[in-house]
Amino acid sequence: MDEGKAALYAAIIGFAAAIMGAAAGGWASWRAARHSADAAVQAALAQVTGQAANELAQWIRQERRQVYGEVITAYAQMGHILVRLGEAPANDALEAAYQVEADKVRIAAHTVRLFGPGSVNAAAQEFIKATHEARNAIHVWTRKTASGSSDLLEAEEAAAEAQRSMGRSYSAFVAACQEVLLTPQGEDAA
Repeated sequence: MDEGKAALYAAIIGFAAAIMGAAAGGWASWRAARHSADAAVQAALAQVTGQAANELAQWIRQERRQVYGEVITAYAQMGHILVRLGEAPANDALEAAYQVEADKVRIAAHTVRLFGPGSVNAAAQEFIKATHEARNAIHVWTRKTASGSSDLLEAEEAAAEAQRSMGRSYSAFVAACQEVLLTPQGEDAA
């Protein structure tokens, strides 16, 4: 073999090696770029999903805070009228106002079921029941006071016990709300 052919073969082999090296490098670059793009898509998807979950959790927390606050506000308004009714039990206008406020408490507490969670819903149901029982006992007491009934003391004691029971159930409701609102994930931790 002469030198010319050897040089030609060396050039062909060098050229083929350069093309194969470029192809292998290009393929490796394409694969790395594809892997990077896939990783970027997955990261963006995870970020959007996480952000949506956080926004939903924040919205639920705000709604819970509002609904729980409505119950607390309604209870406070009912309590103000109840104090005045205790000073003048034969006042029909005060009793009617108390009945309206007691209904507002129960309606607000029923709204709690929309946003839960279960622990608050259970406490709200007990609170609704106790409010209803207190409302009935106070109605009986005010009627007996107005009529001058002989068993007034018994009705007054029943009304007082119903109010204490309502107060205990209210405290349990507030504690359940507090537990949910003060935990990082609300329902998940409750």
